[in-house]
Amino acid sequence: MIDSASNKSENVIDSDTQDSPITVQIPPLTVADDVSFTSPLADIINTVYKDAEEDIFQPYLPRTSSAEVAQAIRNGQLAVAYLNKTGEPVGCISIKLLTADRGEFGMLALDAKHRGSGLGRQMILFAEDECRRRGCTIMQLELLVPTTVRHAGKERMAAWYLRLGYTFVKVGDFDAEYPELAKVLAGPTEYRIFEKSLV
Repeated sequence: MIDSASNKSENVIDSDTQDSPITVQIPPLTVADDVSFTSPLADIINTVYKDAEEDIFQPYLPRTSSAEVAQAIRNGQLAVAYLNKTGEPVGCISIKLLTADRGEFGMLALDAKHRGSGLGRQMILFAEDECRRRGCTIMQLELLVPTTVRHAGKERMAAWYLRLGYTFVKVGDFDAEYPELAKVLAGPTEYRIFEKSLV
């Protein structure tokens, strides 16, 4: 868990995309109770994951909910990208400490208007810096990939992660980690684990 007691992070990243300065940071606990904040974030996440995984799960299930986003904020496990001028959340990334030296990011999502701006990379850098600041030496991510059909979106994501310095290290056990989701997979998949050294 990332500093759930104080929910404060010294790690803040600013990025300029066109005319809109954007800040990435772990939000204050108070926004967890604000549905006008958590609901748009849940919508962004669900839109991104529907586009990316609708054909991987049958039937497709929403990736998250406003209540789950709120809980991630309370746990200090969600960093949010904001438009500085309006305070509008436009993206997020989950950050978890798996062990004392291993961090993990996931649920990377960005409003379509800001894709291709470099903000996705900035959010990953934020997550890496946050875990490094907490003493982690390894960062992990997971990618669910169909094995019987070519999935262009997953291929793009895997190539992007490789460019960011991640290496494919093993196939995990999706059935064991997510038994309910495993029941609605549309076909054979690999649960690929990637790692990057933070030192």
